[in-house]
Amino acid sequence: MANDSDRWWEAPGMSGETPQTGADPYSQPAIPQQPGGYPPPQYGAPQPGYGQPPYGQQPYAPQPYGQQPYAQQPYGYAPQPNPGPPRRNNGAGVIIAVVVVVALIAVVVIAAVVIGASSSDDTSAAATSTTATTVKAGPLTGATTAPATPGSKGVLVASYRVAYDVPSAWSVSAEYDTMSFTTALGSMNGRGQATEGESYCPGSAYRAMAGVTTTTESDPASAAKAVAKIAAAGGYSDPTGGKLTSPTALTTQSGVTGQFVESTGPWKPAIAGCTADSYSVYTFAFKNAADTLLVLTLLVDRNATGELTADQAKKIITSLRLV
Repeated sequence: MANDSDRWWEAPGMSGETPQTGADPYSQPAIPQQPGGYPPPQYGAPQPGYGQPPYGQQPYAPQPYGQQPYAQQPYGYAPQPNPGPPRRNNGAGVIIAVVVVVALIAVVVIAAVVIGASSSDDTSAAATSTTATTVKAGPLTGATTAPATPGSKGVLVASYRVAYDVPSAWSVSAEYDTMSFTTALGSMNGRGQATEGESYCPGSAYRAMAGVTTTTESDPASAAKAVAKIAAAGGYSDPTGGKLTSPTALTTQSGVTGQFVESTGPWKPAIAGCTADSYSVYTFAFKNAADTLLVLTLLVDRNATGELTADQAKKIITSLRLV
């Protein structure tokens, strides 16, 4: 890649891109069966007590006056004074008994409705909790991460929540170091920079480098082509942007889909002493979890001893994943 006079990375002072619980067991306890009816009143026999609370009230159900939550009350008869001989209008006792039974039924129905609503709320809350747990954890920091490819080094691009792998001998730059180019064809400002072969020959800063950049393009195919041309112009002083291949669909090992492009062209370092005489730029445009269009970009010196092969470049690209 270009030397001090025409390479972005040799410029001092580059700045980084601004970059429940489960449903409560609300099952209703079985309500003891009541006698089929009240026995006819007998002389001197106790009369049915009135105002007794029903069995087994659950939490949240409306309580009869004087009822204490959760308390189980016996259902019995309160002793009454001897009423003496029966009166002709003793049908009032039957009417009151019917009213008590109807009230009991109404309380049971209301309790069932309240419990059902509470259960529905609990189910909704549980669903919300489940959804919340699927959201990825908060901000990431750092420049490296565990590699997905054995024997490799994981490069983390925390601000974009993506990562990719490079050979273990590569160097990973600090989190906010950038891979920036400003050319007549446009600009790019990459993060997650990794490099190999620094100053391997007098006229080249690196033998290979990689980074992830944003783009102003609206679709992956256009983004892959545009960034490939900018990288060729900025990294290898090729005003044409190089010879581009047609964008092709590519899916990484983790399932990220996007468009892949390669740009090639001649290049001779300004300072003698390098065997490199051409370059390759590889771009893969994709969207991250935030729906931001990004481009993983690799720049490679060609005809250089120990150069990154096309297959190795493709392995780096296919290791890209969301984190």
